[in-house]
Amino acid sequence: MNTLKTVCRSVFFVLVFAFISAEEWNAQSMPQFQMKDQYGQSYSDSSVKGKPVVLMGCFLRDLELCRKQGRKLYWKMQNLLWKDSSKVNFLLYLDFQETNKLVEDYLEESKTKQYESILLDRKGQLSVGLTKGESYLRIFNKSGKLISSSYQEQMDEELIQVIYGILKKEI
Repeated sequence: MNTLKTVCRSVFFVLVFAFISAEEWNAQSMPQFQMKDQYGQSYSDSSVKGKPVVLMGCFLRDLELCRKQGRKLYWKMQNLLWKDSSKVNFLLYLDFQETNKLVEDYLEESKTKQYESILLDRKGQLSVGLTKGESYLRIFNKSGKLISSSYQEQMDEELIQVIYGILKKEI
């Protein structure tokens, strides 16, 4: 009977290990990108690796939703992570492929204001996965592997605590 238990435990641990290993092998890598924010600062996938990355994106038409959620998440994380906040890269981006003169003029006027940095995805490098009316939130580990992915209509305290837990484990 003890031999049967030992064999069952061994098989269980092998299966768990195989499942965890398969998850790591299949982990999605951070997409390659190179773009500028509204102030002209350049960012790329290679410039943010080495730290956990919180990547949140929206379609241009959802600018206010993304800005509101991004601002809330960023400032809450600054308070929760406190001294460790510089160990995480927070990137907010907009699919900026279908912009127009009105949006470009607004963008030019807003350069004098102290808004949070927003990456302008003019080539659609990060547009895969975006959905209308929601932000696309992804968290990548220090190696650039995806560890969390979700769509958000709002940024509530419960979600912020989940994100905080994920980031705390990574830093």
